[in-house]
Amino acid sequence: MRRAVILLFGIIAYGIFLLTFLYLIAFVGNLQLTWLTEAFPLLAALVPHSIDAGRPTGGLITAMVINLVLILVFGMQHSFMARSGFKAWLKRHLPASAERSVFVLIASLALILLFWQWRPIAVPAWTAQSSWGQALGWIVFAAGFGLVLVSTFLINHFELFGLTQIWVQLRGRESRPPQFATPLFYRLVRHPLYLGFLLAFWATPTMTVGHLLFAIAMSGYILIAIRFEERDLVRFHGQLYERYRARVPMLIPFGIKRRDQQATE
Repeated sequence: MRRAVILLFGIIAYGIFLLTFLYLIAFVGNLQLTWLTEAFPLLAALVPHSIDAGRPTGGLITAMVINLVLILVFGMQHSFMARSGFKAWLKRHLPASAERSVFVLIASLALILLFWQWRPIAVPAWTAQSSWGQALGWIVFAAGFGLVLVSTFLINHFELFGLTQIWVQLRGRESRPPQFATPLFYRLVRHPLYLGFLLAFWATPTMTVGHLLFAIAMSGYILIAIRFEERDLVRFHGQLYERYRARVPMLIPFGIKRRDQQATE
C-alpha cells in the first residue's frame, strides 16, 4: 500500500511539473498574445497571466519589488532543496524514493506562485524591427526550450523528475547511484540545460522592462546555482568531474579554456 501511495504521489508531482513547464513556455513567450490563438482559441483562457500581460501592474517600483521577491522565492527554494545536505535531511524524514518528487512538486508550486502574482511591466526596452529579426527571436526562444527538454533526456529525464525512483521502489528494488556521463551537448558545455533556459529567457522579438527584469534576475540565479551545483558534483564525483570541468566550458561552446587546464598544457 505504501509503495502504491508513493507511486501515485510521484505521478501527480510529475504531472504538475509537466503542466508548469508548458505554462512557463507560454508565460515567457506571451503565447496568448500571438497568432497561436487563431489556431488554439482556448490559449487565452489557459494562459491568463504572462510576463507582459494579465495582471494590473500597479506602481512601477512596487511591481519590480514584487517580481524580484517572486524570483528570489523560487531561487532560494530551488537552490536550498537541491543541496546534498538538505536531500540527506529530507531522506531521513521521508521515503528516499519520494525525495525527488517532493523537490519537483515544491519547485513547481514556487513557479506557479510566480506566474500567479507576476506584475507585467510592458514598457518596451527594445524591439526587433525587421521580420527576420522577429523570426530569429522566436527561433532562438523555441531552440532554448527545446535544448532544455533534450538535455533532461540526455541525463535521464525520468530520474531527474523522480519517476525512476518511485518505479524502482514499487518493484522492491534499490535505486542505483547516478553515473557520471557526458552525452552529446554535455561534451560541448557543462550545463546545456541552463544554457537552454538562458536562450529562452533572453530571446524575444520585443523585450519589455518586465521581461528584461525577469531575464536578468533569472540569469543571475542560474550563475549562482551553477556554482553550488558544481560544488556538489565535485564532492560526489571527485577528480572525474574536476577533469571534466577543466576540459569543457561552462555555458559557451568552444569558449575560453579554464586557467588550470591551460597551465597543464
